[in-house]
Amino acid sequence: MKEMDIENLLELYFEGRTTAEEEAALRHFFTAGDVPANLLVYKPLFDYFDNEIKQPKTVKSRKNQSIILWISGIAACAAILVGSVISIRATACDRAANYVMINGRCYTDEATIRAATIQSLQNVFEGNFLITDDKQSSVKEIIENQLKGFDFIINESQ
Repeated sequence: MKEMDIENLLELYFEGRTTAEEEAALRHFFTAGDVPANLLVYKPLFDYFDNEIKQPKTVKSRKNQSIILWISGIAACAAILVGSVISIRATACDRAANYVMINGRCYTDEATIRAATIQSLQNVFEGNFLITDDKQSSVKEIIENQLKGFDFIINESQ
């Protein structure tokens, strides 16, 4: 092929107007024989394309792809399950109108809350005062009065 023809083909090639046969002729010219000095800058480009065409394509096995898909699907399901369990547990207190946190646990049962409150108030009174058996009933009355005050505050805020 003449050098002038090659230069015209290169111009068409870089403009994107060559056919597959013309591109094959360019690859053959730059990989087969002596290339003029003014066109040597294009030789590595066409050598690369020629090598890419000649290399066999590696095909991933469908079995490996299906195993990867199964594993990623299982991992996604596990992540969704863990996230939903965490979400349900985290919002158990948020859904209740009244709740109390005792030792890091959420309680919404009124009887449990009342019992824990009575126990806490008894611990406070026993720690600060000496309570004898005859004063035990008065302590319970004080605690009940305190709880009635809490009921008033809770009912007012709702």
